[in-house]
Amino acid sequence: MSGKPRLTAEAATELHNRLAKRVVAEIIEETRAAGGSYSDLLVISESVLVGLVVECFRLGHDSKVIDLVFTAAKARLANVRLKDLRAEGTG
Repeated sequence: MSGKPRLTAEAATELHNRLAKRVVAEIIEETRAAGGSYSDLLVISESVLVGLVVECFRLGHDSKVIDLVFTAAKARLANVRLKDLRAEGTG
């Protein structure tokens, strides 16, 4: 992307988390203010993903990248949803 040195893993995590929170908050606030729905939020998310893939990857690599992104997203979502869930049962 630029001639700058690569981010360390720690700096990358901080950048990703900071930007993601800011972008998500802006998308939600603007969509709500406009009277949008959850469907609108999903379409905006799709548009952002498409824009990033077009910007970052050559034609032909799109489906591989999308598969990787969604595989990672599913794993992260499962972690977020399940991390505070207590197991119940007798076994």
